[in-house]
Amino acid sequence: DAMSSAAPIRVLVVDDSAVVRRIISALLATEPAVVVVGEARNGLEAIQLTETLKPDIITMDVRMPVMDGLQATKQIMAYHPTPILVLTSSLGRHDRDLTFNMLNAGALEVLEKPHDLASATDSYSRRLLLDRIKVLSRVRVVTHLRGRRHKPSDALPPLPYPKLPATTTPSRLVIIGASTGGPRVLYKVLRELPPDFPAAIVIVQHIAEGFVSTMVDWLNQHAAIPVTMAHDGASLQAGCAVVAPETTHVRVTSQWKVIFDPEPHHLLYPSIDVTLQSAAQALPRQTIGVVLTGMGRDGANGLLALRKAGGMTVAQNRESSAIWGMPRAADEQGGAMELVHADALASRLVELTRQ
Repeated sequence: DAMSSAAPIRVLVVDDSAVVRRIISALLATEPAVVVVGEARNGLEAIQLTETLKPDIITMDVRMPVMDGLQATKQIMAYHPTPILVLTSSLGRHDRDLTFNMLNAGALEVLEKPHDLASATDSYSRRLLLDRIKVLSRVRVVTHLRGRRHKPSDALPPLPYPKLPATTTPSRLVIIGASTGGPRVLYKVLRELPPDFPAAIVIVQHIAEGFVSTMVDWLNQHAAIPVTMAHDGASLQAGCAVVAPETTHVRVTSQWKVIFDPEPHHLLYPSIDVTLQSAAQALPRQTIGVVLTGMGRDGANGLLALRKAGGMTVAQNRESSAIWGMPRAADEQGGAMELVHADALASRLVELTRQ
């Protein structure tokens, strides 16, 4: 392993439970390329230890006394930008909102917290956590200045208009694929779209098992248009976004329907390529394909197929991507007609739907 010859990855473990801190530390101790340099019991300690220890990555609990994970994430991303992996055990509404608001404040990804010492030896959850730590520790995170504002700006103003009921057949289809760093961009785009957006939207977001439906709820709560989980055989509606579930690929048909298809079963579910390639066959001239931040190459082949079939294609630009892996692959392969900053994406999609 090339990692072991390099300097070890220095991890700060943040959790208010001594038991959980011990479990995570024991799990990380099984990997020579990783070293736990500190443990914090709350968000305030996390900020102080980040400043003094300068870890490569932080595993951050959500709900803690003194200061929660959201406030800590905001402060750390404003003053000592560090890759943050959110670990949560509960998906109750309060924790869900905190968790996704942490991703919105600059944390990179979320995983389910290992809940007993057995999971420190269980190869799947152990490998998953170590894999995320290795990959995310190498991400060059950017400063998020939100934490430097004087007044807390958690409470977003309510949307100025009611969401419109969806009835109309769409004139356009927008397919958005994303991985690490994606929820933050989806939040931004969906919040900034007009409620009468003429296109149907299909979102394929890679996220840890168990988090898709909570993400859908969170996005729907903040978006200008309705956001729901995709259903097999459902008709696509203008001004509505549907999100692919985590156990199947989603294809679109020329009748403006979504259909579930577990094949090819060797790919990561749900595959962005599969969805984009189906649109390239079924609705090429009506489709706008978008590949956002994330690791790997999912979406590159699909975006190229869509472009060749006469669709419009966009990839997120390097500057605004948490990880410029998927958009870069799409760009280098020739699939992306343009690179767009996350801040300009909603307005660009409005322009493209009018073309």
